[in-house]
Amino acid sequence: MKKKLLHAVNAWLFVALFATSAFCQLPSGTTAPDFTLRNLDGETVSLSNFESPVVVLVIGTTWCPGCRSQMSELEKTQEFFEANRIPVIDIFIQETAKTVRNYLKGKKLPDTFVALLDDGQVHRNYRVYPIPRVLVLDNSRHVIQDSLGMDGPELTDVLQQLLNRQPAPASPVD
Repeated sequence: MKKKLLHAVNAWLFVALFATSAFCQLPSGTTAPDFTLRNLDGETVSLSNFESPVVVLVIGTTWCPGCRSQMSELEKTQEFFEANRIPVIDIFIQETAKTVRNYLKGKKLPDTFVALLDDGQVHRNYRVYPIPRVLVLDNSRHVIQDSLGMDGPELTDVLQQLLNRQPAPASPVD
């Protein structure tokens, strides 16, 4: 019995020591896996539906303290997201629509905010172990940054740099 317990403790320590954020994060430059999930009204939404030059994915839960803190940072940057028309896709892991609706009640979120319910595909494909996860994707849906949370100023700085790299829209020819 003691031997089994020792093996279990060693296995847990191995996972705790080596399951670092680098192991769980998607490398910069890789294409973000597409997904099709349901929103709070039961409609399907895919990552590939978004045609904006930049997308922010937030992956977490309603009960996680770090996720709640991340939501507060999103609220602080609401105006930046709206002014730049940047979609914020918040993916909730193992949550019901009712729980998420109650959680979002009263929050000041950008009108570009979309809440989705993960059916397990994002959890697996994005290797979500520690939460919250914040991913910034470019117009080709390549990962620019994959972080274990970002404060408002850091997030807006990364997004502004990415927006500044985007080519200007072509002007109509007379």
